[in-house]
Amino acid sequence: MEARITVHHQQGTRQFVCTAGEPIAHLLRDEGLLPLPCGLGKCGKCLIYADTEPADEERTLLGERRLAAGLRLACHTRARDGLEVTVPHAGTLKVLTQFTSMEYVWEPLVRRVPLAVDDASLEDQRSDVQRLQDAAQAGGHELSLEDLTALPAQIRSGDPLHALLRGDRLHGVRPQGTPHALIVDIGTTTVAALLVDLDGRRIVAAHGERNAQSPYGADVISRIHRAMEWESAGRQGSNPLQAAICRQIDGMLRRLLEESGVQDVDMLCLTGNTTMLHLLCGLPGEHISKAPFIPVTLEPMCLPARLLHIASAGRCFLMPGISSYIGADIVASLLAADAHHPQEPFLLVDLGTNAETVLYVDGKLLACSAAAGPCFEGATLSCGMAGQDGAIDAVEADDAQGLRFSTIGGAPAQGICGSGVLDALALLLDAGCVDETGHLEADDSPLGRRIRDDALLLTDAVRFSQRDIREVQLAKAAVRAGMEILLREAGLRYDDIRRLYLAGGFGSAMRPRSAARIGLIPAELEQRVHVLGNAAGFGALRYVTEKDAQTAASELIRRTRYIELSAHSGFSESYVEQMTFPAA
Repeated sequence: MEARITVHHQQGTRQFVCTAGEPIAHLLRDEGLLPLPCGLGKCGKCLIYADTEPADEERTLLGERRLAAGLRLACHTRARDGLEVTVPHAGTLKVLTQFTSMEYVWEPLVRRVPLAVDDASLEDQRSDVQRLQDAAQAGGHELSLEDLTALPAQIRSGDPLHALLRGDRLHGVRPQGTPHALIVDIGTTTVAALLVDLDGRRIVAAHGERNAQSPYGADVISRIHRAMEWESAGRQGSNPLQAAICRQIDGMLRRLLEESGVQDVDMLCLTGNTTMLHLLCGLPGEHISKAPFIPVTLEPMCLPARLLHIASAGRCFLMPGISSYIGADIVASLLAADAHHPQEPFLLVDLGTNAETVLYVDGKLLACSAAAGPCFEGATLSCGMAGQDGAIDAVEADDAQGLRFSTIGGAPAQGICGSGVLDALALLLDAGCVDETGHLEADDSPLGRRIRDDALLLTDAVRFSQRDIREVQLAKAAVRAGMEILLREAGLRYDDIRRLYLAGGFGSAMRPRSAARIGLIPAELEQRVHVLGNAAGFGALRYVTEKDAQTAASELIRRTRYIELSAHSGFSESYVEQMTFPAA
């Protein structure tokens, strides 16, 4: 039996026909209207407003106050004819687009050369392409069929033209103007794009958004499984996960071009973890998700942007990766950390769903990836949320109230994001309300009196619970165990490490003191933390604008030994050891 439902969301109102009695969660996900962190109805995050009778699970997960306000869970809301649903506005996501900068030899991968193409004549019957190559002093060309179709009109227009060259190969033809590039860091949670003026060596515009694939899962494994489900159903056309990210990058490019009054870019550089790049290209990711974790390719790629449904005449340069779980984003971060030049021993950590860690010693690198889970992005916490307006992002002690906090955008508190979680847990440890095993217990202190029903109450609606503490314990134990294994393999101690580079949005937002207090980073390195900001974005920029950066990236990959933690004999023991919190 069919049911017609109406869905109100940020962009407007839409109507759908679906099967009566079926949960509406997957419909909302497939239409890109609602993320499903678990898809099982257990996390309590697929919030909607609906006039329905609450299921028992909704009563448990939401509580009577939120139910009375009309909140429901999409996983437990079943379609009925005439049902009206409202998807809450998610707020503006805080996406890191800044990064530290350093001087380097600027030599863009694609360069412009002014053209003066000879006129054709009966005496000179060279082809248009040959006359173009000769004018550009190119040794060959990589023009697409679309480029060739437009070429006769371009060279006969009389307008000033530039040739695009990569080495001595002709990549395209552009009207006279300033060259630009688009740099895109495709993160699992967020996507950050930078429009770069290649002559002025400056960022013209930047924009960040939540990854459009988020409705299909909070982590890479969930998204691979969603893509596999679509493929196994034998459906035709683009996989919806590929379509979502390609459409998103195309939209971000158009927005940045319009803001800046630029017509097009000469090139695009895309980086991301191995799964993100596989999904972007429509490559099967099945074998990334299971032992022995084999990707289709880790090689760099150069593709016409239009092949990825991105409306640009430029080429997309996709960066190379190291392994299934140490991807091109980490190669980019290593370029941002100047790892292709000699320096003292350092650790580089990108704290995300998969916490990637690299140890650099005497020009050699050891790398591992620890499955931290999405708790640092808030996905598995009772009141966790991404870094967006209304997220509690900093928590401090207060003698009278026990604590005080700030929120992103100064908005009323709606939940707590990763940096706030670390602060809250560090505060509880300092006050003795959480012991080394992670047990939460109330006492008569101002902070202790805010602990009720096995949870710290930050507000009436925002809680940090005993179960949340266990989630953080599991995540931090995985991260630290990975660090321990790398140092053990290299025969080093933390005292030997001169710098701890933190990459990514969470690493940039967290307080090193809180991270050290809970044991997420070693206490010995608290004063040696160097925040790289959007390291993947800056490294991708260097990849296409620094002299010999492509060779340097390949050399870094060659000098990196990847350690699979699940197969390492010492990982389980180290993981258990790191479960406890440091003593006061």
